[in-house]
Amino acid sequence: MDKQLNRIPPVLVRLALILVLFLFLRGIYASASARDVDMADIRSAMLQNTDIGKMKECNNRKLMQFMGINYENYDSYLYYKSKESLGVDEVLVVKVRSAADLDGLKDAAENRVQSQEKAFDGYGTNQMKLLANAVIETKGNYLFYCVAENPGKYEEVFRHAVQ
Repeated sequence: MDKQLNRIPPVLVRLALILVLFLFLRGIYASASARDVDMADIRSAMLQNTDIGKMKECNNRKLMQFMGINYENYDSYLYYKSKESLGVDEVLVVKVRSAADLDGLKDAAENRVQSQEKAFDGYGTNQMKLLANAVIETKGNYLFYCVAENPGKYEEVFRHAVQ
């Protein structure tokens, strides 16, 4: 068998490696991209396929108050928060104008989780469990953030909406 491998021209081996590398990079790029979807379509998908309707839709002021995000800096967003004062359930989807804005949004979501963990540390065992399973993801020009009983369901609906 080793003799057969030695008979393969080096140029073919290089071409095969280049092809594998190309397919790998193409797969990575495709998984990170997202199609341009109107936020109303994402909202509709969330309302139909998740429990987001049990939460309260938040306005620009609440987005700034709780997340530290100025809505004017971004294309569009949806933000839902628990109706209960001690609830940590939240869903945020932000569409940015430029992918360079995603890092700041990701930091804001991570800071929100950390501040909630500090607030509930020591007595909010249910809240801490939800916060430990928080999902923060970027896809294309979107940031997705979710703290909920089943964040994977929200993430699945989001991914399906933007693919």
